Amino acid sequence: MSAQSPSISGKIERYFSLWRKVIALLKYSSKRLGIFVFVAALLEIMLALGALLAIKLAVDDITQSANSGDGVDMGRVLAAISIVLGLFLAGRIMHSVANYYRAAQGFVVSDYVNRAIQERAVAADLSFYDSALYYDSLERARQAGAQRPAQVIANALNVFRGGMMLAGIAVVLFIVEWRLLPISLIAVGLMLVVQVRFTRQRFLLQRRLVQKERHASYADWLMTSQPFAKEIRLWDIGAYLRAQYMNIRKVVRKDYLAIERRKSIAESLVSVVGTLVVFASAAFILYRFSTGQAQLSDLIMVVLLLVRAETAGRDFVMSLSRLYDDQLFLNQLFVFLELKPVMAKGEVAQPLPAQAKEGVALEHVTFSYPTSEQPALEDVSLRIRPGQFTALVGGNGSGKTTLIKLLCRLYDPQEGSVTYDGVNVQAFDPVAYRKQFSVIFQDFVQFAYTGRDNIRLADLGRDGNDARLHDVARLTGAHEVLEELPHGYDTVLSRMFDGGVELSGGQWQKIALSRAMFPESKFIILDEPTSAIDPNAEAELFDGFRDKLEGRGALVISHRLSTIRQADYTYVLDNGKIVEEGTHAQLIGQNGRYAEMFERQGRGYRS
Repeated sequence: MSAQSPSISGKIERYFSLWRKVIALLKYSSKRLGIFVFVAALLEIMLALGALLAIKLAVDDITQSANSGDGVDMGRVLAAISIVLGLFLAGRIMHSVANYYRAAQGFVVSDYVNRAIQERAVAADLSFYDSALYYDSLERARQAGAQRPAQVIANALNVFRGGMMLAGIAVVLFIVEWRLLPISLIAVGLMLVVQVRFTRQRFLLQRRLVQKERHASYADWLMTSQPFAKEIRLWDIGAYLRAQYMNIRKVVRKDYLAIERRKSIAESLVSVVGTLVVFASAAFILYRFSTGQAQLSDLIMVVLLLVRAETAGRDFVMSLSRLYDDQLFLNQLFVFLELKPVMAKGEVAQPLPAQAKEGVALEHVTFSYPTSEQPALEDVSLRIRPGQFTALVGGNGSGKTTLIKLLCRLYDPQEGSVTYDGVNVQAFDPVAYRKQFSVIFQDFVQFAYTGRDNIRLADLGRDGNDARLHDVARLTGAHEVLEELPHGYDTVLSRMFDGGVELSGGQWQKIALSRAMFPESKFIILDEPTSAIDPNAEAELFDGFRDKLEGRGALVISHRLSTIRQADYTYVLDNGKIVEEGTHAQLIGQNGRYAEMFERQGRGYRS
């Protein structure tokens, strides 16, 4: 027995810990709302029980009047009926009032939980997105849902209300006929066992099927989202994706329906037992009435109490079952909300230099993704100096984008270090450090916002009407693109919303370039910045590029060596390693991989 105690105490502690967290959510809701909900529920219970007692008193009064030989006083009968109906009406009104306050409270708590999930998702390290476990955790948190915390409060109140109602009915039933109380409790207990058992089975099934449901959601997303619309139609794969979706849903539906079928059978059997209890109780009181051991009001009261007890018991058990269901799911929610980024700001973060002197550097960096045994980068050293145009070339999959992520501290290396003016970047606040960079990734984001907002998202501290926004747009060619749109810079760049337009790939690249140039950062990183624009626009962008940098250090990744040859210093990356470095002339002189790439591209222009 003692060996089991720690396990039992641990479960109890986890249970109370969960409820402490749930109750803590209420601090984000109005205390006044909480009081109103509690008082309304209490009044609802009192009015419902009062109506039942009023019925008994009315029947007793009528029976006594009839037995006295004076006849029934119709005025008193109408008054009694009016009191009963008034109490029922007041109870229904109070029920509606309680529902309103519960809904108001639910909105506040739900908004808080949604915000908390979003904050954790944004704050999570980028490495979380490399793991299926992260997506499972996020999906389980979303299954818990923003409505769950509000439901917990509502269900707790429903359990309280149903419990109080059952307690009141039990007291009255005990007074009228105590021998009926035990079998009524047995019927309620059976309902409780059935609901809790199948609630847990459903939860465990949902947990097991979370990845299957994510696969189905992904197929649905592919079929209904704009980014994939062209390929799906060109390749005619709609039927294939629908089949994938339906095959998964068929498996999921089969498993859920198996539980629901067993639950339906069990609930039906419990209903049969409940009906037999009511019938047997009514027959017992009818027998006592026929032998003069009970009054007519007792018969009516017992039937009403048992019917009401069956309804209240079902509501109580269902609420208790939902409460059990809620606490299982909320465990998943709180597991996600307790995720903490590894790259969080330390207790004492070193201030960043006001002016960069040595620049940012990778020093003998080796890095592997969590799910890969092969290093994406191995013993890489690279430096970006202030005011210097640095270039990086390499084939697809050589590790160029990974290198950018390490420079910006979206990841930390397993070996080596990233330094800023000679200081390991892990000493700085990661958010403040990342603001030193303006970056355009090769797979840059196309926001369904206005052209103005698409540019200023890189530096929301600046006014959207800032002259700098227009200056960088002219610099990259985005100004001409936006000026020709129906609402200029205030045109929404997506047909997802009314009045929106779609841009070409080259036009979007100019918008993304403007976004990268807009902040007054210390360094700018451009990953294939001109892959989708014509040679004339590219030449215009890189004409006088050093002046456009405004003293910033720049790292440009490009396959177009006509651009790279203008760089002050170039690194050649191959299979995660720096294999060559130097100026354009030095690299040509080495007659290595860079010279081979340059010669191959030049041959295409000469032929």
